[in-house]
Amino acid sequence: MKNEKQKGKGIQTLLAVAIPIILVLILAVVFVGPMLGFDVIDKSKNFASEVPVLSSLVDDDTEMKATETPNDLKAENNSLAVELEQTRAQLDEAVRALSEARSELETLQAEQSLQQQENEAQVVNQTSNSRNELAKTYELMSAKSAAAILNELTVDEIIIQLEDVKTETKSAILEKMDKEKAADVVRGWSETLN
Repeated sequence: MKNEKQKGKGIQTLLAVAIPIILVLILAVVFVGPMLGFDVIDKSKNFASEVPVLSSLVDDDTEMKATETPNDLKAENNSLAVELEQTRAQLDEAVRALSEARSELETLQAEQSLQQQENEAQVVNQTSNSRNELAKTYELMSAKSAAAILNELTVDEIIIQLEDVKTETKSAILEKMDKEKAADVVRGWSETLN
């Protein structure tokens, strides 16, 4: 029994001394190894990928990372920088083109608005000229002939056609018109005045 106790004490002492020493060595390799150029993580992954049970747990990107050199990474970075500059130039060009298109659109809208105003002014002038000519026509006609024509029109049409006719001519034409229709025309004029 003494032997068994001594063996148990010996094993405990061995474990108490060996485990801390092993931990210190592992930590030294993990932390000091990279400073000395020894890549612990990659070596561990390579070792684990060769062990059948552990290989499924290890990523396969170790081979790709191992083949990339700092020069490859610099070249890729430069390539990406050039691509970024090209994209920025394209973006600047697109922004400039958009700005030009907006400016052109605003110019076209302004021209269209001006053209529309001119067209409206022409229509007003033509309408005014047509109404003036119509008024002159009624003024040159006899009241009896004008009344005969106007009796065939609606009250609203009569009001529009006699709008620019002189007051004396209007009264002479109304006098010769059908009395009911003349009364309706006068009523329409009074409504427009209110």
